[in-house]
Amino acid sequence: MAIRSRVRSLFARRREAPQLSDNVAWFSVDQIDELLRIHRESGITRGGDWDRYRDAHMVLPDWFRPGLDPWGAEYAAQQHRLWGLIAGVDRTYEPDIDEKEVGWSDVDPVRQPGFLARRDAEAIASASDHVLATGMLLKHSRLKAGDWALEYGAGFAQTALALARLGVNVDTVDISTTLCDYVRQQAEHFRVPMNAFHGQFGVNPRPGQRYKLIWFYESFHHCVDFMRVVPQLSAYLAEGGRIVLGGEPIVEREYAAVPYPWGVRLHSEVAVVMRQTRWFELGFSEAFLYELFQRAGFTGRRIDCEPSLFGRLHVFERSSASD
Repeated sequence: MAIRSRVRSLFARRREAPQLSDNVAWFSVDQIDELLRIHRESGITRGGDWDRYRDAHMVLPDWFRPGLDPWGAEYAAQQHRLWGLIAGVDRTYEPDIDEKEVGWSDVDPVRQPGFLARRDAEAIASASDHVLATGMLLKHSRLKAGDWALEYGAGFAQTALALARLGVNVDTVDISTTLCDYVRQQAEHFRVPMNAFHGQFGVNPRPGQRYKLIWFYESFHHCVDFMRVVPQLSAYLAEGGRIVLGGEPIVEREYAAVPYPWGVRLHSEVAVVMRQTRWFELGFSEAFLYELFQRAGFTGRRIDCEPSLFGRLHVFERSSASD
């Protein structure tokens, strides 16, 4: 849980991404095991051994070919090869195996789900980011009691729970059976219309159901099959509904951590987590993301949240209505 929380916060360290020419520290793929050792032994506390890698980025391997068509199969195959190199495996990525459950077996999903279980020095500051993000998602959801909403990659589903307590019918989809069970326990405890479904991105848990809101919070960057998934969402969206992405590593311009339209993030801490967990940690340029949704028939816009980048939303809809 702490691993996922730390990695997903990396994109929020700067409001504006640094230029490639900035003074950036680097490491090679051969150093990842050393980074992992330091990370395990001393953590990321300032003043320790991690400091020399804190804002470092991985040098792309010699075989990496920049300039490939980001919509093409060759580009995708190169990113999968890069994932394997960082994760330390020599095989094809499989979400049912590689997006495995890590460190969630002893959680109290009702009293202390997700970020509420943290007790480290940064726990309350981190919690504020998530609370702000939930507020932004609620504010821009355009939902009312009785509407239907769907969250992909729900995790501990705290935004889903807030909506369900307000009378929205919420379905969640997650690849983790453990997290699905935690969502069910919360729904039972609060007696709210929230139902968890085990599955991958892009499935409709209720065939034929159309949702007024479909959202991803800190999860779209694990949607490796996004070119297939995004066009499918149109069939699940109700008239006047919207798709919202929040808390995602979507950069305004390419830089050392995401030096291409989309692909594996190259930050030191992300590399450590990928080697440890084998998660596929993607990043997207804003230009690419908006074209992705445009090709699927959506118009998009960004809604900023001044107090926290976790609250920054990317909203996509077919209707011309606006907030």
